[in-house]
Parts: sequence; C-alpha cells; structure tokens
Amino acid sequence: MSFEPIPMATCEGGRIATIIIEFSFEAKYAIGVLRDIAEIMAEWNIPIIKVFNSNTSMIIFIDSSGIRDLARIEDAIRRVKYVKNVEIHPPDVGVVEVCPNATPKISGERVVIIRRSAFKSLINAVWGNLKVAPQMMLYIIGREIGESYYEAHKKSMKLNPEDMLKIAEKLFTVVGYGIIKPVKRCLNPLEVEYIIYDCLECGINLESGRRVKSSLIRGIIEGYYSKLLGREVECKEEECIAMGSDKCRMVLREL
Repeated sequence: MSFEPIPMATCEGGRIATIIIEFSFEAKYAIGVLRDIAEIMAEWNIPIIKVFNSNTSMIIFIDSSGIRDLARIEDAIRRVKYVKNVEIHPPDVGVVEVCPNATPKISGERVVIIRRSAFKSLINAVWGNLKVAPQMMLYIIGREIGESYYEAHKKSMKLNPEDMLKIAEKLFTVVGYGIIKPVKRCLNPLEVEYIIYDCLECGINLESGRRVKSSLIRGIIEGYYSKLLGREVECKEEECIAMGSDKCRMVLREL
C-alpha cells in the first residue's frame, strides 16, 4: 500500500478544478458531512478525481469539464452543515493540478517532502565530495535527526516509552526510510532488534555500487533510543542489503 502526501491530481483529457473546504471543529465528530458533499457532486454529475483530508480541512479535485458555473457548486457546498468556508479554484493548467495552499505537517510541525531521487543525490553528494569519513558525517547527521525526532515525539505525543516507540516505528515506515519490523523490543535490560526491508539508504548504496552498511539510518535509530533511555546506546547493522542480504537487521546494545 502506498499513498501520495502532496495534494496533486492528474486527469488526461479533463479540466481539474480544486475545491478547498474548511469545516468547523464539530465536523470531526459529526456523521454524514462527507456524504452530503458527495451527494452534491453526484447531483451535478461531477467526477471526483482525488480527495485529501486533514483535521478540519479538505481538498477535492474534480473534473470540471462541462460545468459552466462553479459558483453554484460552491454555494451548494457552503450550505452543508459544519462547513465554515469553501473556495473553488478553476482549472489552471487543466490536466494537472496542485493545491499550493496546503503546507505538509506532522503533529503541527512543518515537514519537507523530497523524492527518493533527491535523497539519493544527497547521499551520493556526501560520498562524492567528502574524501575523508563520509560515513561518519552521515552517522552524525543521523544521530542529530534521531534525537530531534525523539524531542518532537515527546512534546507532541505524551506517551509512555513503549507506546512512543510503536508510533515512532510506524512513522519511520510512513516517511519512507524503510519498512521496519520489530523482532525484539525490551528496554530493561536493553534487547532491541529490527528487521528493515527496502532500507532507503542501503538501497541507494547498493544502486551506487557501494558495498557499505548504513550510517544515516543507523544513526537515526541510535539517536532516538539514546534520548529515549537517557543514556548512550549503540546501534549495529548485522545484516545489510548492500552487503548481499535480503534485508537489513539492526541490533541495539548497551555501551
């Protein structure tokens, strides 16, 4: 399963209009709001191409071919209960549309979305331009990222350590680092082992002909756990796809 984090739609041969809806807070717990909006689209025979929803706002991409008066659609949506505001932006390019009004966030913090190809360029640039210790640089960056992730999670989640780790593992996969599966997760005494399938960094190393283990991803995991436990721990990659394995295996140990 995959998902698209950017509010963007394509429709070959169509004319994409963008509907931006802001709901009242009560809409989060109300029943039938989305049904009422969908019924408006059905009444006007409007194909819904794609929908993005976040908290109390929604972006709907529609094929507006043949619709002469988008203002009437806007008025109909505005009358739906719990709708605070609605805007319909007519087609700009036509067959492709992006909503620039949406700023991507996780738990209220702005995030930057980069393609795998751009991440690959970043990793390869470190290896290509740092003649001394590129792995150490990537590891240090990873440590900083892992520690900052923990601080952000601690502030926004307010969960016990075990539950925070469960969410952190899911976020690790969702943001694109790889598909992480816990094998062991015991904090006292420390016995933690992860299997990572399709590891982003190690896959890039393999493609680039570098038979080296992870530095960045290993640093992220190590930095997160060190902050979580309040003491230094070590993360070792015991198996790696760049070294011929079918998966990456990370093991954390006490120092």
